[in-house]
Amino acid sequence: MEQLNNLLLPWYPAIGGLLLCLIIRCVYLKIALKVLHCISDKVNLPIFEDALKAFERPIGFMLFILGLYTFFTQAPFSSQSHIVFIEKLLRSFIIFSFFWGIYNVTYTTHSLMIKLLDRLGIHAEPTVAGILSTMAHIFIIIVGFVAIAKEWNYDITGFIASLSIASVAVAFAAKDALANVFGSFVIIIDKPFVVGDWISANGIEGIVEKVSFRSTCVRTFPQELVYIPNSLLSNTPIINYNKRQKRRIDFYLNLTYNTKRVQLEKLTSKIKDFLKSKDYIISETVEVNFSNFNDSSLDVRILCYANNPDPTSFRSLNNDINLGLLDILEEEGLSCAFPSTSVYFENKLTTRTENEL
Repeated sequence: MEQLNNLLLPWYPAIGGLLLCLIIRCVYLKIALKVLHCISDKVNLPIFEDALKAFERPIGFMLFILGLYTFFTQAPFSSQSHIVFIEKLLRSFIIFSFFWGIYNVTYTTHSLMIKLLDRLGIHAEPTVAGILSTMAHIFIIIVGFVAIAKEWNYDITGFIASLSIASVAVAFAAKDALANVFGSFVIIIDKPFVVGDWISANGIEGIVEKVSFRSTCVRTFPQELVYIPNSLLSNTPIINYNKRQKRRIDFYLNLTYNTKRVQLEKLTSKIKDFLKSKDYIISETVEVNFSNFNDSSLDVRILCYANNPDPTSFRSLNNDINLGLLDILEEEGLSCAFPSTSVYFENKLTTRTENEL
């Protein structure tokens, strides 16, 4: 028995390290994960839940590999020639487990990107988040491959150089597409508009329906669907009508020349009182003045601001204002002028009789 103990004594650290890692792995899979899932359910964090599911298998695999690594590095082998190879192999598996977990996390990038874009105020279509997720997958695979290759002392300079040459070739071949991609990033970061906004850009006016990596879809008021490349939108002035905090109302009321001064003064006063009585009009901005003598009318300028810039509401309130002005004109017995021309003859015109004809 004593000889057996003496024989096994050098193996105790290796066996102990392996058993410890296996026990930790078992505790993690059977107890720790359940506790973490319960905490995630109580605090209602979908992102945390996704991360747990993404790293569940990779961490279990990593703990198993870590136990094997501890065993082989602590075991008293008579020949150590193969230990270096085994250590590199096990370290490669640990690196693989780490990038495996990150790769699994990027599977949730689709929903994460949608939420992130929503937080930024850009309700992009799901394909945008899918493209970002695919880009993340490719990046993680490349970085993981480089890390494992470096572990085996491979020269990755040529690989990186080939990637650089390939990226330059792709950039030249698809420069217009890349310009649209960068334009979409400008739109996402700068946020000149969001889906549902009424905009005017590049000669197109309408409501933004969706934003993709290539283009922005705008529904014009005649109901055409126009796709504007993002590269154009990132380099052209954009008018966002929804960003207005108030909307200007400015027009002329053209009265006939037989309107008296007293009538004009009374009219302007009643129009001011009428506009200030409306909740949708900012009363401090109301201006009603006899503006000028036009060719065929006396012009009264009406200027004010509405505090509701929504297009539908504005049309409704504009209708209300116009009907109110008609009532005031009828009450005062006034009428609007229309363009007319008077012709005067210096000599009196004579008419021919039927006999002369």
